Amino acid sequence: MEMARAARLAQELERDCQDPREPILGKVRRMQRTRSPELPPRVRALRWYDPAWAERFAGEERRIRAALSGAVARIEHFGSSAIPSPVLIGKNVIDFLVALREDPASYDGLAALGYVPYGNSPCDPEASWWWRIEGDEVAFVAHLCAAGNPWIETAVNFRDYLRVHPEEQRRYQEVKQSLAAEPDRSLFEYSLGKLRLFYDISGKANAWKAGRS
Repeated sequence: MEMARAARLAQELERDCQDPREPILGKVRRMQRTRSPELPPRVRALRWYDPAWAERFAGEERRIRAALSGAVARIEHFGSSAIPSPVLIGKNVIDFLVALREDPASYDGLAALGYVPYGNSPCDPEASWWWRIEGDEVAFVAHLCAAGNPWIETAVNFRDYLRVHPEEQRRYQEVKQSLAAEPDRSLFEYSLGKLRLFYDISGKANAWKAGRS
């Protein structure tokens, strides 16, 4: 039953959405193969926006810039922990992208900081993600990509658009709550449902950014 529902959702995504970076079904198959660590309960528990998230990101950004030196072109905080909002909830997970001028040479520096690689990032086919879990309180997730990767602007536009559009924050939260409320829905089905919403809001965000340029 679960596989049949997931297959139907994937077909609907392919019919209704477009991704300039990869075919929709290819993205779905990649999401199925994505690996991530087991998170402590206090990390994965949902909570309202915490101002400490911005402080944690700023501290981690300093550590990474110091460890990777000139290899870093850009670091951007994104995801729910990057959007101050009274209506959005998220996990105690700090997602950020690290755009690199030099890719392989940076891996040792991340590993020295305690980051562990988990293969391809679910966000982009040319990005990898690295996790560092700090005690049982918070997880940091570094999504590594080349400095010229167009996904960078997609992630930043999505974040900036949500920050200034509270009505979209509410819609985003309502959809996530609705998906999570279905007791027999798997995590993969939840991810597919959220992906549809991402494509919708991302299209608006990119148009909004183009209009401001």
